[in-house]
Amino acid sequence: MSLALGAAGLVVLSFLAVIGTSALLVAAADALRGRPVGIRASYGRVAGRVRPIAGWAPIGLIQVLAAVSLVGMAWALGSYLVVPALVLDGVRVREAMRRSREVYRRDRAEFMRGSTWMALPFLLTFLPSVVLFVLGLTATDRVLGALLMAAAALCLWAGATVTAGLFGVFRARLYLESNGVMAKPVGPVLHVSPVE
Repeated sequence: MSLALGAAGLVVLSFLAVIGTSALLVAAADALRGRPVGIRASYGRVAGRVRPIAGWAPIGLIQVLAAVSLVGMAWALGSYLVVPALVLDGVRVREAMRRSREVYRRDRAEFMRGSTWMALPFLLTFLPSVVLFVLGLTATDRVLGALLMAAAALCLWAGATVTAGLFGVFRARLYLESNGVMAKPVGPVLHVSPVE
């Protein structure tokens, strides 16, 4: 019983994560196209895609759990653009997976290069977070230990947040370029419209 509840909880968390990712992708795609970016408008557009997102959430969860193996990692990379296809083009899960695999096969080097750079903020904050956590765990003063552990969590959260934002913009850009919606940039230019 508790195993079933735990699995159900993970699926719900996966669904909520995909909803948040989808809103970020919609906002990033609007910014990249030079359109106004609105938080309510982004979530409103995502609300219209709840059914395919709910269909993808358990598959995405299995994919994340399988990513520890090489086969799972290949699957994760091959389905990297499923969520943008679901929310930006309104296709079904099967079609989104097909499109994502095609783009991955065609632009594998861009995937790897972009993913490496986008993960940099998390990688740069991970080691200091671990050091701060261990120092907090071994501190003789409880207040200092709690402060160090809170600093570790804050450092890790900041790195993960920046990385998630960068990945959202990268995924939206890669998907839009793969569909010919926007040309590949010659330099690092990102035009962001006024935010709601």
